[in-house]
Amino acid sequence: MVLALMTVAPPVAADEATEARTVTLTGTVLRLTDAIEPLGVTTPQGPIADQVVLRGEDGSLLPLLYNVGSRAFFEDDRLRDRSAELVARRIEGLPYLQVLSAKIADDSGDLRTPEYYCDICTISVRFDQPCPCCQAPMELRFKPED
Repeated sequence: MVLALMTVAPPVAADEATEARTVTLTGTVLRLTDAIEPLGVTTPQGPIADQVVLRGEDGSLLPLLYNVGSRAFFEDDRLRDRSAELVARRIEGLPYLQVLSAKIADDSGDLRTPEYYCDICTISVRFDQPCPCCQAPMELRFKPED
């Protein structure tokens, strides 16, 4: 029997790590297909058709990584096509935003944090799902202002 040895790269030292910075960006969150249609770009097919982007006030498009902070934008149409303020990580060399938190315009136009809430258990979560406690459907609402 012959054993093959693998070489494992050493961990990246802290001073060599890719630089990441936290930024606050404003614009509108929408599906990539909706953002590029006015530009005359053919509608993408396959996995990229579900991509969500932040269209900045200058018209630039920044794709969002699918994570806990952005998941609701991918899954709930009601949260897209509204003014938004995203707190996100920009990672050097990566064109995607890693969303940490988000506020979107409520029906009155005020920027507020969306949440999915269970009135029975008084539990709040960041994306639509059955209540983790009682399994009842959760209601989309905006967090009350402090």
